[in-house]
Amino acid sequence: MIPLYLSCILFIGTTFFLSNGGFFTHQTNASIKTPYMAPHVALTPFSHPQPKALTVSILPDQVSIPDLLENTQNYHQQFLALRGRITQPELHLDKTELYLDFVFRLVQGTHSIIVYGRHDRTLGPPAISMNQMVEVVGIFFKEQDRNGSDIFNVLEATSVTSYPSPIPEST
Repeated sequence: MIPLYLSCILFIGTTFFLSNGGFFTHQTNASIKTPYMAPHVALTPFSHPQPKALTVSILPDQVSIPDLLENTQNYHQQFLALRGRITQPELHLDKTELYLDFVFRLVQGTHSIIVYGRHDRTLGPPAISMNQMVEVVGIFFKEQDRNGSDIFNVLEATSVTSYPSPIPEST
């Protein structure tokens, strides 16, 4: 019973101290004042800042296929843009059915190069069809090991667009 009585006294004393800012001491007029200083928080309406788009412009070197095949060492693993006509296109749907893996031969006159890549189907149909004139942007490899097979003079495409573009350039 006594411990319960003591805990009640301690609770009442603590409550008095917190509510009045002090407690009695042996001196009659002396008290310890502890002013309550609540932190001030200014509330403002929440608004999202407009996202800033990061735009990186790396313009690929425009190269002709004859020049590329003549100087393969100079263009190995370089970011290039090639223009030509598509022949022998192959499109294969991947397992997720979201992407088309493609390969085709890009022809310029009597010279050609193999192009391969992947197209995201959610962006619309690819600009890949027989005899389509296109501009292909990608990385050229003089020699590359693909699944245990060495392939030579290929372009791994990052984009394939119709050429000339059906959308006129704004001036």
